[in-house]
Amino acid sequence: MAKFIGLIGLILAVFLAVGGMPLPAVAEPFQWMRIGDIDGFGFSPTRGLVRPVLGVGPGPADTNDNGRLEPEEFLPDLNADGGVWFRGDDNFDNRSDAERANKGHACRGCLAIGAATGGSRWTDLALSPTATASDWPDLNGPAMPNSAAFVFDFTVARGDITPGGTIFFNLVFGDYDIDPAVVRVRFAKSAPRILRIPNQQIRGLDGLIQVRTASLRFEEVFSEDENGDWHGRALVIFDAPADPFTAFDYVELSLAAEVAATGPYAR
Repeated sequence: MAKFIGLIGLILAVFLAVGGMPLPAVAEPFQWMRIGDIDGFGFSPTRGLVRPVLGVGPGPADTNDNGRLEPEEFLPDLNADGGVWFRGDDNFDNRSDAERANKGHACRGCLAIGAATGGSRWTDLALSPTATASDWPDLNGPAMPNSAAFVFDFTVARGDITPGGTIFFNLVFGDYDIDPAVVRVRFAKSAPRILRIPNQQIRGLDGLIQVRTASLRFEEVFSEDENGDWHGRALVIFDAPADPFTAFDYVELSLAAEVAATGPYAR
């Protein structure tokens, strides 16, 4: 717990202190700020990947065969032993070089992305105590807990976003099945939020990919800076101290809510 509290303190200090880095001029309004990318946890191609049979039965992990693992589909059972878990050979590390370097983020419609922005090193990676990645995002290595942290620090030109609207928080993750787990969202000038997430065991679907979407108020995320532009800041912690295996595809702040892929297991 002391390690976790210290981590939050360090991230908050950087998050509040570091300034922005200018981006090339854009000719479009703000749409989203994303950490990680929408690439199905880095699995490509997906054809031939099988889902866990526990609670579902045999079949493809990519249930709609569109080439990307999405919400309401499944992390693959890589060793075909029937389940997705840390004791098997289901660990994976599909991070790009940019994600490993904590630079795997992008914004559509931003004036600048602050240097404090980060967290992509936690994406496209199986967070498992038996993982062997040499550049683990946690200084303590793969040992539990693996509490992923994502920092948003970006600026939108005053005319490129309408104040007072809804900002959607979208987080895509897989194989959460051991309580407790919450998503903690902290803001620069507003009260923090705690977002509960559904345990896949409720539906009996091992390896399930889920999306957690929440509506945030504009003023929670943004504050006016000295130039009259809108500075967006948020710190996101996925706190699942007892879960030995989970993974993240991406997390974003967006004007649109993430919609799960339709399919036989959607509800």
